[in-house]
Amino acid sequence: MRKAVLIVGFGTSYADAEESCILPVERSVAEAFSDREPFRAWTSRIIAKKLLRTRGVAVENEEEALSRLHSEGVEDILVVSTHLIPGIEYDLVREKAGPHPVSRPLLDTEEDLRWMADVLASIAGEEGRPLLLMGHGTEHSADGTYPRLRALLPENVFLACVEGAHSLEEQLPRLEALDKKELTLMPLMLVAGDHARNDLAGDGDSWKTRLEALGFDVRVRMQGLGALSQVQQRFADKARQASL
Repeated sequence: MRKAVLIVGFGTSYADAEESCILPVERSVAEAFSDREPFRAWTSRIIAKKLLRTRGVAVENEEEALSRLHSEGVEDILVVSTHLIPGIEYDLVREKAGPHPVSRPLLDTEEDLRWMADVLASIAGEEGRPLLLMGHGTEHSADGTYPRLRALLPENVFLACVEGAHSLEEQLPRLEALDKKELTLMPLMLVAGDHARNDLAGDGDSWKTRLEALGFDVRVRMQGLGALSQVQQRFADKARQASL
Protein backbone atom coordinates (compact mmCIF):
# COMPACT_ATOMS: atom_id res chain seq x y z
CA MET A 1 0.00 0.00 0.00
CA ARG A 2 1.35 3.42 -0.94
CA LYS A 3 1.99 5.84 1.90
CA ALA A 4 2.63 9.56 1.47
CA VAL A 5 3.96 12.49 3.46
CA LEU A 6 2.54 15.77 2.15
CA ILE A 7 4.69 18.72 3.24
CA VAL A 8 2.62 21.89 3.19
CA GLY A 9 3.93 25.44 3.51
CA PHE A 10 3.00 28.97 2.48
CA GLY A 11 5.52 29.04 -0.37
CA THR A 12 7.74 31.69 -1.95
CA SER A 13 8.31 33.20 -5.37
CA TYR A 14 12.04 33.63 -4.69
CA ALA A 15 14.08 30.74 -6.05
CA ASP A 16 17.01 31.38 -3.70
CA ALA A 17 14.71 31.41 -0.66
CA GLU A 18 13.14 28.16 -1.81
CA GLU A 19 16.60 26.64 -2.16
CA SER A 20 17.93 27.81 1.21
CA CYS A 21 14.83 27.65 3.42
CA ILE A 22 12.09 25.41 1.98
CA LEU A 23 13.96 22.53 0.36
CA PRO A 24 16.10 21.80 3.48
CA VAL A 25 12.95 21.55 5.62
CA GLU A 26 11.32 19.27 3.08
CA ARG A 27 14.43 17.09 2.94
CA SER A 28 14.56 16.84 6.72
CA VAL A 29 10.95 15.66 6.87
CA ALA A 30 11.33 13.28 3.92
CA GLU A 31 14.42 11.70 5.49
CA ALA A 32 12.48 11.12 8.71
CA PHE A 33 9.84 9.19 6.75
CA SER A 34 11.79 7.12 4.26
CA ASP A 35 8.88 4.66 4.09
CA ARG A 36 6.59 7.36 2.65
CA GLU A 37 6.59 9.08 -0.74
CA PRO A 38 7.23 12.82 -0.25
CA PHE A 39 4.97 15.42 -1.89
CA ARG A 40 4.75 19.19 -1.69
CA ALA A 41 1.87 21.67 -1.50
CA TRP A 42 1.81 25.44 -0.93
CA THR A 43 -1.15 27.25 0.56
CA SER A 44 -0.58 30.62 -1.15
CA ARG A 45 -2.68 30.77 -4.30
CA ILE A 46 -1.11 34.13 -5.19
CA ILE A 47 2.41 32.69 -5.16
CA ALA A 48 1.31 29.65 -7.19
CA LYS A 49 -0.19 31.92 -9.89
CA LYS A 50 2.94 34.09 -9.95
CA LEU A 51 5.24 31.08 -10.33
CA LEU A 52 3.16 29.70 -13.18
CA ARG A 53 3.06 33.09 -14.92
CA THR A 54 6.71 34.09 -14.48
CA ARG A 55 8.59 30.78 -14.42
CA GLY A 56 6.17 28.23 -15.85
CA VAL A 57 6.35 26.28 -12.57
CA ALA A 58 3.18 24.59 -11.33
CA VAL A 59 2.80 24.02 -7.58
CA GLU A 60 -0.28 22.32 -6.15
CA ASN A 61 -2.12 23.75 -3.18
CA GLU A 62 -3.10 21.49 -0.29
CA GLU A 63 -6.57 20.75 -1.70
CA GLU A 64 -5.25 19.87 -5.16
CA ALA A 65 -2.48 17.65 -3.79
CA LEU A 66 -4.82 15.73 -1.48
CA SER A 67 -7.37 15.28 -4.25
CA ARG A 68 -4.74 13.95 -6.64
CA LEU A 69 -3.33 11.52 -4.08
CA HIS A 70 -6.83 10.24 -3.32
CA SER A 71 -7.52 9.79 -7.03
CA GLU A 72 -4.35 7.68 -7.25
CA GLY A 73 -5.59 5.48 -4.43
CA VAL A 74 -3.28 6.85 -1.71
CA GLU A 75 -5.21 6.97 1.56
CA ASP A 76 -2.39 6.77 4.13
CA ILE A 77 -1.26 10.41 4.09
CA LEU A 78 0.65 12.26 6.79
CA VAL A 79 0.25 16.01 6.35
CA VAL A 80 3.18 18.05 7.65
CA SER A 81 2.68 21.77 8.17
CA THR A 82 5.69 24.07 7.88
CA HIS A 83 3.75 27.11 9.07
CA LEU A 84 5.09 29.03 12.05
CA ILE A 85 1.90 29.68 14.02
CA PRO A 86 -1.56 28.04 14.23
CA GLY A 87 -3.17 30.84 12.22
CA ILE A 88 -5.34 31.23 9.11
CA GLU A 89 -3.14 29.18 6.78
CA TYR A 90 -2.73 26.38 9.32
CA ASP A 91 -6.49 26.25 9.94
CA LEU A 92 -6.99 25.90 6.18
CA VAL A 93 -4.62 22.93 6.05
CA ARG A 94 -6.37 21.20 8.95
CA GLU A 95 -9.75 21.74 7.33
CA LYS A 96 -8.69 20.32 3.96
CA ALA A 97 -6.78 17.41 5.51
CA GLY A 98 -9.98 15.87 6.84
CA PRO A 99 -9.19 12.54 8.54
CA HIS A 100 -5.47 12.68 7.83
CA PRO A 101 -3.11 13.57 10.72
CA VAL A 102 -1.58 17.06 10.55
CA SER A 103 1.57 18.08 12.42
CA ARG A 104 1.50 21.15 14.63
CA PRO A 105 3.17 24.43 13.57
CA LEU A 106 6.64 25.47 14.70
CA LEU A 107 5.56 27.93 17.40
CA ASP A 108 2.71 26.22 19.20
CA THR A 109 3.40 25.17 22.79
CA GLU A 110 5.24 26.97 25.58
CA GLU A 111 8.06 24.48 25.07
CA ASP A 112 8.25 25.56 21.40
CA LEU A 113 8.46 29.21 22.44
CA ARG A 114 11.20 28.58 25.00
CA TRP A 115 13.14 26.62 22.39
CA MET A 116 12.78 29.43 19.85
CA ALA A 117 13.82 32.03 22.41
CA ASP A 118 17.04 30.07 22.95
CA VAL A 119 17.65 29.85 19.18
CA LEU A 120 17.17 33.61 18.79
CA ALA A 121 19.37 34.40 21.79
CA SER A 122 22.14 32.35 20.15
CA ILE A 123 21.75 34.30 16.89
CA ALA A 124 21.97 37.60 18.77
CA GLY A 125 25.18 36.29 20.32
CA GLU A 126 26.58 35.48 16.89
CA GLU A 127 25.74 38.98 15.69
CA GLY A 128 27.31 40.66 18.71
CA ARG A 129 24.57 43.28 18.82
CA PRO A 130 20.84 43.47 19.67
CA LEU A 131 18.54 41.56 17.33
CA LEU A 132 15.23 42.95 16.04
CA LEU A 133 12.91 40.38 14.50
CA MET A 134 10.09 40.97 12.04
CA GLY A 135 7.20 38.58 12.56
CA HIS A 136 4.34 38.45 10.09
CA GLY A 137 1.40 39.15 12.39
CA THR A 138 -2.21 38.19 11.76
CA GLU A 139 -5.82 39.10 12.54
CA HIS A 140 -6.27 35.51 13.74
CA SER A 141 -6.26 34.81 17.47
CA ALA A 142 -2.87 33.15 16.92
CA ASP A 143 -1.44 36.69 16.85
CA GLY A 144 -1.08 36.14 20.59
CA THR A 145 1.85 33.84 19.81
CA TYR A 146 4.10 36.86 19.29
CA PRO A 147 3.73 38.50 22.73
CA ARG A 148 4.03 35.04 24.32
CA LEU A 149 7.37 34.59 22.56
CA ARG A 150 8.46 38.15 23.30
CA ALA A 151 7.95 37.57 27.02
CA LEU A 152 10.58 34.80 26.88
CA LEU A 153 13.22 36.67 24.87
CA PRO A 154 16.39 38.04 26.47
CA GLU A 155 16.80 41.80 26.78
CA ASN A 156 18.90 42.04 23.62
CA VAL A 157 16.26 40.45 21.36
CA PHE A 158 13.23 42.44 20.19
CA LEU A 159 10.16 41.35 18.25
CA ALA A 160 7.57 43.31 16.28
CA CYS A 161 5.28 42.44 13.36
CA VAL A 162 4.70 43.86 9.91
CA GLU A 163 0.95 43.20 10.22
CA GLY A 164 -1.42 42.82 13.14
CA ALA A 165 -1.23 44.51 16.51
CA HIS A 166 2.45 44.30 17.44
CA SER A 167 3.97 47.13 15.43
CA LEU A 168 7.51 48.46 15.23
CA GLU A 169 6.31 51.73 16.79
CA GLU A 170 5.38 49.78 19.91
CA GLN A 171 9.03 48.71 20.31
CA LEU A 172 10.71 52.03 19.47
CA PRO A 173 10.92 53.32 23.07
CA ARG A 174 12.83 50.17 24.12
CA LEU A 175 15.09 50.36 21.08
CA GLU A 176 15.89 54.03 21.61
CA ALA A 177 16.85 53.26 25.22
CA LEU A 178 19.72 51.00 24.07
CA ASP A 179 23.22 52.06 25.15
CA LYS A 180 24.44 51.81 21.56
CA LYS A 181 22.27 52.47 18.55
CA GLU A 182 23.22 49.23 16.82
CA LEU A 183 20.81 46.58 15.55
CA THR A 184 20.67 43.49 13.41
CA LEU A 185 17.36 42.96 11.61
CA MET A 186 16.12 39.47 10.75
CA PRO A 187 12.78 38.01 9.61
CA LEU A 188 10.98 35.69 12.02
CA MET A 189 9.58 33.84 9.02
CA LEU A 190 10.31 30.53 7.34
CA VAL A 191 11.76 32.29 4.28
CA ALA A 192 13.30 35.67 3.61
CA GLY A 193 10.77 36.66 0.96
CA ASP A 194 8.79 39.78 0.07
CA HIS A 195 8.31 41.04 3.61
CA ALA A 196 11.99 40.58 4.45
CA ARG A 197 13.32 42.12 1.25
CA ASN A 198 10.86 45.01 1.06
CA ASP A 199 9.20 45.78 4.41
CA LEU A 200 12.22 44.86 6.53
CA ALA A 201 15.22 45.86 4.42
CA GLY A 202 14.02 47.60 1.26
CA ASP A 203 15.00 51.03 -0.01
CA GLY A 204 11.54 52.52 0.52
CA ASP A 205 9.63 52.92 3.79
CA SER A 206 11.21 49.86 5.37
CA TRP A 207 12.18 49.16 8.96
CA LYS A 208 15.81 49.56 7.95
CA THR A 209 15.40 53.02 6.46
CA ARG A 210 13.16 54.19 9.32
CA LEU A 211 15.64 53.04 11.95
CA GLU A 212 18.59 54.52 10.07
CA ALA A 213 16.73 57.84 10.00
CA LEU A 214 16.57 57.60 13.82
CA GLY A 215 20.35 57.24 13.96
CA PHE A 216 20.69 53.45 14.23
CA ASP A 217 23.55 51.52 12.65
CA VAL A 218 21.56 48.73 11.00
CA ARG A 219 22.79 45.36 9.79
CA VAL A 220 20.45 42.91 8.02
CA ARG A 221 20.60 39.14 8.46
CA MET A 222 18.66 38.11 5.35
CA GLN A 223 17.99 34.56 6.49
CA GLY A 224 14.72 32.71 6.89
CA LEU A 225 14.25 30.32 9.79
CA GLY A 226 14.07 27.38 7.39
CA ALA A 227 17.81 27.76 6.73
CA LEU A 228 18.60 26.81 10.34
CA SER A 229 19.39 23.13 10.91
CA GLN A 230 17.67 23.13 14.30
CA VAL A 231 14.47 24.42 12.71
CA GLN A 232 14.63 21.76 10.00
CA GLN A 233 14.98 19.09 12.68
CA ARG A 234 12.16 20.59 14.74
CA PHE A 235 9.73 20.25 11.85
CA ALA A 236 10.78 16.61 11.41
CA ASP A 237 10.22 16.01 15.14
CA LYS A 238 6.74 17.54 14.97
CA ALA A 239 5.94 15.33 11.99
CA ARG A 240 7.01 12.27 14.00
CA GLN A 241 4.71 13.32 16.85
CA ALA A 242 1.76 13.64 14.45
CA SER A 243 2.42 10.18 13.00
CA LEU A 244 2.13 8.37 16.36
